[in-house]
Formats: sequence, C-alpha cells, structure tokens
Amino acid sequence: MGEMDSTGHGAGAARGFEFAVETFGLDVGYGGRAVQFGVELRVRRGQIFVLLGGSGCGKSTVMRTLVGLVPPLRGRVALLGETFAEAGREADDAAAIRRRIGVMFQNGALFGSKTLLENCAVPFETLPGRSRREIAEIGREKLADVGLADFADLYPAQISGGMQKRAAIARALVLDPDILFLDEPSAGLDPVTSAGLDELILRLRDERRMTVVMVSHELSSIFAVADNAVFFDRTTRTALDSGPPARLRDESPYPAVRAFFNRIPESTGRRT
Repeated sequence: MGEMDSTGHGAGAARGFEFAVETFGLDVGYGGRAVQFGVELRVRRGQIFVLLGGSGCGKSTVMRTLVGLVPPLRGRVALLGETFAEAGREADDAAAIRRRIGVMFQNGALFGSKTLLENCAVPFETLPGRSRREIAEIGREKLADVGLADFADLYPAQISGGMQKRAAIARALVLDPDILFLDEPSAGLDPVTSAGLDELILRLRDERRMTVVMVSHELSSIFAVADNAVFFDRTTRTALDSGPPARLRDESPYPAVRAFFNRIPESTGRRT
C-alpha cells in the first residue's frame, strides 16, 4: 500500500504525482472576459474537493475549464501530474488524460432518446477496441454500482430525478476514471434523495480510491462529503479562502465566506 495522505487515502506520490488536480495562475471565463482570476487549486489524490460560492461566481466555469470544455484565458491546468490545458495551447497528451477523468454534467445531461444502458455506451464511441457485448457488460456493471441494475433498459424520462443523477454518474464511471467531476449533483433533489447521493459519492471514492471534484451550493452535502473546499467570490472574482468546510464556516477571516456557510444574506454578511 502506498503512502497515505491526510484524508487516509493513497497519496499520489506512489503514482509519481502528489496532486490529482493543480492549477497555476488560472484565469477562467468566456470571450476574453474573466469570471475568476488567479485560481490556484491543489487537490490531493483521494480527496473530495468542493468548488463553492454564490450564484454567478464562476464555479461551474472553473470546473468546465478543469475538464477541458473551456480553454484557460491565462495559466495552466495539470491533471494527474501532467499538463492538461494551458492558455494558448493544448498539451499533446490531453486526449490520454481525458480518458482518465469522468464528468457528470449539471442536471445529468442524459440523452433522452437513449436508454440508460445506451447512455453508458456513449463514452466508448470514440474509443475503438471494445465489442458491443463488452460495452454492454461494463454499462450494466456501472449501473449496478449506483443501484440501477434493474433500470438499464428504461429511458431517462421514465425514472426519477435522483435516478437520472445516478445514471449520469454511472456513465461518468464507465472508463474507470481516476478523477470524477460532478456539477451540482444534489441540485433539485429532496433531502432524502440527496443524502442517498452523498452516500453513493463517499462509497465510490472509498471503494475506487478516486479523487472527486464537485461543484455545489448545497450545505448539507458539502458537510457530508467534502474533505476540503474553495470559496469563489463573485464581487472580487477571486478565490477568497479554502480549507475544510467547518473551518471555513467558523474561522474564515472573510465575512463573505462565513456568511455563505451560515446562510447570512449577502448585504448583511459583507459587513460582519
């Protein structure tokens, strides 16, 4: 067993890298306009790390940049110890790294015209070498992993919102990623369904020794699963503070951070 990091999970040093996700002087945004400046993330392998902040702060844009959907305006993204994207160019091995990450998009983003099993086959469309039978077996295995073994032949419209989120996670797992990115996995779910999804995320991390990076504003989920978090501020367009959620809630020197965790209205929170 490799060296252990502070979360009790295998440290990246055993695989030649300490951090699963790193950013260096990263500016993110669209059309040349940055929504966050100077993002510096260090996510250790095996952590569950949450990107959080108020609506419109740019946390989803940060995640979309981390997974290669939005190019950096400035700076560099490294995944699994290798440069993944850099402002002005893309790394030569970006495609190889991309196969080692899984992404669950906001609202699941399942294809309505495909069954859950067919949705799980989508990541294989650009990867030759697997037979249809093998792909189906992998898809059924991943659906079983998230509790949907009996629903493989149903369409997204035939299942609940919580089940759609689980199916989207199953699709993100089919390539056995080292890093799982989740965009608002608990959004729109009732408390019981959300708690079940939190348990699933923890179980997948522990069983598969994955790193999980998720966008969320759901406080109950953040405290249930996160090892560390970073708070992005909409006004300054910077990451104000990072660390364990409990420390951010109770000890952050930034009023906006404490206000977020203590549900204090923004106009009041910035004065306290």
